[in-house]
Amino acid sequence: MDAQPPAAWPQDQAVLHERQRLARDLHDAVAQALYSVTLHAEAAARLLAAGDLATTAEYLRELQDAAQEALEEMRRLIFELRPPILEQAGLAAALQARLDAVEGRAKLDTQLIVAGVSDLPAPLEQALYRIAQEALNNILKHARARRVSVALRQSGAQLTFEIADDGVGFDPAVAGQAGGLGLRGIAERVAQLGGCLSVQSAPGGGTRIRVELAR
Repeated sequence: MDAQPPAAWPQDQAVLHERQRLARDLHDAVAQALYSVTLHAEAAARLLAAGDLATTAEYLRELQDAAQEALEEMRRLIFELRPPILEQAGLAAALQARLDAVEGRAKLDTQLIVAGVSDLPAPLEQALYRIAQEALNNILKHARARRVSVALRQSGAQLTFEIADDGVGFDPAVAGQAGGLGLRGIAERVAQLGGCLSVQSAPGGGTRIRVELAR
């Protein structure tokens, strides 16, 4: 049997790593959500039996919040998988579907801007979608934002991709050194594309991630 070309190995390893990460995230999210819901339900049952209706109502509200957070996390993880719409309708449609299904249902104001973009190669669309996922997931988990925008623009041979939010922001130097907030993964993807990455943020000042590529 012929050996697989070495050039294909890094891609296969990346796919395997992505699947393993998704499996861990899914397991952790489900386990944490069920544990939280169970604790609140047990506490509410004990208080109800004791006749403490006021505190029972508080625990039931917390249970509802925990269940809602779990639902949003599950939606996010589902969209971590490559959606069929990316292959069927392209990057813009996939980004809009993600914003509607995840950020929109999390009550964020969302905006998608696509201007001057011609047909993009499938591998490039896949890479840009993964970059958007990582950035949007960070916004949901950490930014406490109210608004988020995604912009994909092409002018001549220059392609620009931006994800911005109005959240709490952070110090890019500190986050970059620690490899936190998914910036390392985004930087690696941009480097593989031969592009340029810039991150603009400050505590209390929101965040803007900008990717520039020459096509």
